[in-house]
Amino acid sequence: MSERDWRGSFAIPMTPFDEKDRVDEEVLAAEIEFCIECHVGGIVVPVMVSEFRLLSEEERRTLIRVPIEVSRGRVPIVANVAAVNTPLAVSYAEYAQKMGADAVIAMPSYIHKPDFETIYNYYKAIDEVVDVPIWIQNASVAAMSPDQIVKLCTEIEHVSWVKEEVPPAHKNIAALVAKKSPYVHGVMGGGGARNLITEWQRGAAGCVHACQFCDVVQRIHEMLDAGQLDEAGDLFEKVLPGLVIEGLFGMAYAKEIMIRRGVFKNNRIRTAVRPLDEHDMWEIDRVWERIQPYLIWHKS
Repeated sequence: MSERDWRGSFAIPMTPFDEKDRVDEEVLAAEIEFCIECHVGGIVVPVMVSEFRLLSEEERRTLIRVPIEVSRGRVPIVANVAAVNTPLAVSYAEYAQKMGADAVIAMPSYIHKPDFETIYNYYKAIDEVVDVPIWIQNASVAAMSPDQIVKLCTEIEHVSWVKEEVPPAHKNIAALVAKKSPYVHGVMGGGGARNLITEWQRGAAGCVHACQFCDVVQRIHEMLDAGQLDEAGDLFEKVLPGLVIEGLFGMAYAKEIMIRRGVFKNNRIRTAVRPLDEHDMWEIDRVWERIQPYLIWHKS
């Protein structure tokens, strides 16, 4: 499949940790297989949902290597190479290229707000060490205008995709698509898939989101592309409560769902500022009971 044909759910795996706070590679491999069996359009890893800012450099490379090894070319793997400085981003990009990633993605340095010249040179340096598509993750940490994004895509050879998530993301997606730049090969939404229909209607090729319901999200996109708008809307409204509470409860919630789907062993997170409490579990139980009939993937 040509990268210009990439569409649908580009699922983000969560990082599974064992009881000693180490990356559990066995569970990670099972999670990647889960995404593939859900027929996602692609996998993006390790990004915010993966707690990438709390991973060591070695762990980040593991989160690139394992999906590529498990996928074996069955779905596109987009490797996150964002870093706090350009040399480290280049190092991640070189590793992703060596391992065989189908694309790389990067937001600009996420501990400060660089100016556009710094951002430009950052993507230019990444471009010099890869020959795969480079995705811009346009986030509030260093928000860029549609004109700035088009400039990057036009002038830097491999920069050609955008994950747009600067609020209001649906409006910014529409503005970027309206540029009709041949150098922007596709725009993806985010936001936990909570706005996927309005983003699709405005020209998004798909949605980059946490993977716990990626089978349903992928099916909704397929319905939309097939013109089955009412059916897509009905299914979206069934899964929407499960997407909404992700924003309230965080990645411990997404991992809890993955336990219930038979993939994860625990819901451990490294950002334990919002652990699940008894009220959270009550709400998760309630939503899980209602959403189960609409799940497509089931553990064999």
